[in-house]
Amino acid sequence: MNTVIDTINMKPDITGLKYDATESSPRRGFISVSSKSEDRELTVTGRQMLSSQGRDLLRNLSLAGFAIRKHNQYVAKGTFNCSIPGQPEYNDRIKRYIYIWSRRSNCDISGRHSLRKMLNLIETHRVIDGDVAVLKIRNGKLQLIESDRIRNPLSDLKGDGWEWVQGVKIGNNVQAWKYCIHKRNDGGGFTPEREINAENIILVGYHNRIDQIRGVSLLAPAINQFRDIYEGIDYALAKAKVAQLLGFATITNAGNYGMTSEQDDAVEEHHKQLEKFGKGVMHLDLRDGEDVKLLNDATPSTQFQQFVQTVIQIALSALDLPYIMYDSTKGNYYGIKGAVDDYIEACNEKQEQLIDMLNEITDWRLRLAIADGELPLPPNGMSIEDMLWYCDWTGTRLPYWRMLEDAKDMLLSIQTGILSPQKITNMYGIDFDENLAEIKQAVEIARKLDVTLPYSQTLNIGV
Repeated sequence: MNTVIDTINMKPDITGLKYDATESSPRRGFISVSSKSEDRELTVTGRQMLSSQGRDLLRNLSLAGFAIRKHNQYVAKGTFNCSIPGQPEYNDRIKRYIYIWSRRSNCDISGRHSLRKMLNLIETHRVIDGDVAVLKIRNGKLQLIESDRIRNPLSDLKGDGWEWVQGVKIGNNVQAWKYCIHKRNDGGGFTPEREINAENIILVGYHNRIDQIRGVSLLAPAINQFRDIYEGIDYALAKAKVAQLLGFATITNAGNYGMTSEQDDAVEEHHKQLEKFGKGVMHLDLRDGEDVKLLNDATPSTQFQQFVQTVIQIALSALDLPYIMYDSTKGNYYGIKGAVDDYIEACNEKQEQLIDMLNEITDWRLRLAIADGELPLPPNGMSIEDMLWYCDWTGTRLPYWRMLEDAKDMLLSIQTGILSPQKITNMYGIDFDENLAEIKQAVEIARKLDVTLPYSQTLNIGV
């Protein structure tokens, strides 16, 4: 049976299919069209306002501080490893050098922060300000430059015609060539300090578009929700205080205004009894025919509390934080486990730029150390490039509290060949070679002291 479709007489509502999202509606806000770049959409003034509000929330709203600290707990992490095959001593020397250099007196030009703390500050500034600059200095140390210190110069003295965009001189292909760094004035303004070539700076930020130059804060979509929570809780507490102050009302049955001496004595005695409630509770003494409407004592209401929970979930989603991390009573172990697994996947994406930054810094620092004679050349004629191939950083790993619950699955994965022991240890951020060496050392010490470790019988380790 052949079916012929009559396209001529087809109804317009079938042939005229369109995207409803492009149509204006009285039920939704007006649709505006913009073809600006992200750096034009978020102007210098807008960037300052976003940063100021984010910093204010970090100072005054504990929920925002919790969200950023929890975010940093998983994202602002890095573990260095050097694993040149057959060179355990050289690997250990490289790792010890990076460990010592990571101390605050060796890596921070100001001498205040270790590399671990600098990584935490970098991520905090990425979240609040959108980006932060890491300056590599000739003496092998680092300097962090906050986002608002990168600004356009007052004038381009060289006049080469290249464009400055929010403190970054860009080329025809939108690549960065220079950064204009300013210093802060005591009154809150900025004064141009110097221009730095782009190869000496690593700009770490959150970017959502291809031609975007400056990063944008992750908190930008949630700033209003966080402020609503902050103000809403304050108003709810104020309302609860008023409800507590307006404690009760009594009615004096004494006609309109005149009272006999006996009634007056009774009222005086009545007031003495009321003083037992204390001066903090407001008492309204009403006469016959008078009335007062007090505030509802169910403050805050259950509906308000549920609504606040919903707003908190929306605000935390800006950092991909599952609500169960904020309130663990909302789920069981498997719910938390699934939420953490999904969250770690989201963290890995956020960490890519941080890991690239750490690898670039390590590449730069190890080359300086070899050139200055602080480290020997790679063994067996290996080139520096080949040596650096085996030096890398790893980021977020599974929390240790899950190891016992996951032990059976990990053992089965190793026995069936699905995962190697190296991959299992990497999942938890454990160095496989160091772990084996420590196990061997523990077994040897235990045997010398005639102590039996639970796993020593299964390991063929001689004393």
